[in-house]
Amino acid sequence: MIKFFRRIRQKLLSENKFSKYLIYALGEIVLVVIGILIALQINNWNLTQQDRNTEKQNLLALQEEFSKNKATLQEIIELNNENISSAEKMIQSFSKSTKDTITELSIANYTSETFGIEINFEPETGVLTEIISSGQLKLIQNKRLKHKLAGLQSKIDEIKQQENEVIDYRLMAIKQMINEANMERVYTHIGFRKTYVNTDFDNTGIKSMLNSMPFLNLIVLYQSSSIITNESFYDPLNQEIDIILELIANRLKEL
Repeated sequence: MIKFFRRIRQKLLSENKFSKYLIYALGEIVLVVIGILIALQINNWNLTQQDRNTEKQNLLALQEEFSKNKATLQEIIELNNENISSAEKMIQSFSKSTKDTITELSIANYTSETFGIEINFEPETGVLTEIISSGQLKLIQNKRLKHKLAGLQSKIDEIKQQENEVIDYRLMAIKQMINEANMERVYTHIGFRKTYVNTDFDNTGIKSMLNSMPFLNLIVLYQSSSIITNESFYDPLNQEIDIILELIANRLKEL
């Protein structure tokens, strides 16, 4: 092709047809420019397609990660509700009408159910972290989705601070029991020990804690913090995840 155009130019020059040669040369330049522009357009189209493919793969991975986190969060919310319910049973045990009739076994079971499980939401964030750290967040075309993904880590950090408050009250209540209650007797009642050893501390079983106002206060604070965790942190995050999953699904339909 190059030789073909060269022969044409040489023929025009040999025939002293300079004006035609000039027109031809300009035409050839135009053709080259058009070819370059077409090549650039094709290259841009290929890059755009690569970006959209990367966006789609990232969205699918995020969809899976957030679906798992939603299931985990719902389990945590249910466990926290069980702790709240058990804490309420413990608080009711302090009432004058109940305190004298409740058994060591009942209060020991309430204690185990209330403080037996530490609530701690640990979401999977590997995909999101990789997308943000690699700069691929900018490939997501939905601005609302991109904004929510970028701000999610701060919400998780806030939840972690709230969980630490609940954990602190839990540990203080357990420490109070260790200092004042006969834990050997408690553990026998809840089945962690097979036999109960008669000691001089029989009158300091878990039921004796029902006369401790500091212990009651710790249970109330623990329960209140747990309720706040659900209502002001877990539930809003659960709704946020629903929105993110919906935005991801809508964007995937467009790709």
